[in-house]
Amino acid sequence: MLLIIFLVLLLLFVQSQLPGVLLAKQVGPEAQMGARDNLPEPTPELARSRRALANLQENLPAFLTLAVLSIVLGEQGWLSLLGATLFLAARVAHLLCYMRALSPWRSISYALGLLGTILVAVPLVPHLWG
Repeated sequence: MLLIIFLVLLLLFVQSQLPGVLLAKQVGPEAQMGARDNLPEPTPELARSRRALANLQENLPAFLTLAVLSIVLGEQGWLSLLGATLFLAARVAHLLCYMRALSPWRSISYALGLLGTILVAVPLVPHLWG
C-alpha cells in the first residue's frame, strides 16, 4: 500500500508540473516566470491540464486518508490493494483521457478511480463499530 501511495504522490507531482510546462510553452519562460498579470487566454491543452489537476486535488484527500488508515489499522488485504491499484491506474488514465479530450473515457476513468477509493474503504467499515 505504501508503494501505491508514493506512486500516487508522484502522479500528483508530475500533474502539478504540467500546467507550468504548458504555460511556458505558450508564453515563453520569461513571461511564465514573471508576475503573470497580462497572460493570454490559456490554450485548450493548458486549460485541460489545470482542470485535470484540480480534479485530482479534489479526489486525493479521501483516497490518501483511507489508504493511510488501511496501513494504520492493518487492513492491507487484497481488496484494499486492488482498490488502491485501481485508483492509481484510473487516475493515470484520467489524466491521459483529459489531456486528449477523450469522452466518455475520461468519465469512465474517473468512475473507476472512485470505485478504487470505495474498495479501499470497504475493509475499514468494521472498524467504525469496533
